[in-house]
Amino acid sequence: MQVENVLGHLVDKMAMIKAQIAELKKEEAALRQELVESGESVIDGLYHRAAISEPEGKVTVDWHAVAMHLKPSRQLITAHTTQGESYVVVRISARRSA
Repeated sequence: MQVENVLGHLVDKMAMIKAQIAELKKEEAALRQELVESGESVIDGLYHRAAISEPEGKVTVDWHAVAMHLKPSRQLITAHTTQGESYVVVRISARRSA
């Protein structure tokens, strides 16, 4: 029972931190938007500098669509298919009250 209490505490602490991060991300987005809307390209603070630019969008190729257009065999696709390493996911959700 002691281990469950410690782990339960860790779950609750992690959920609280994730909530704080979500709030900080909202605040960051609002500040970012305000800086972008200023129309300035460089803004100096007391300790930091913001450089605002608008690079061209990222170019991507839909290789799946290209391959399907060329009608590759299942064997060819299988021969050139790899799977990444497995990884751990921790999801935190609110408990339903009884």
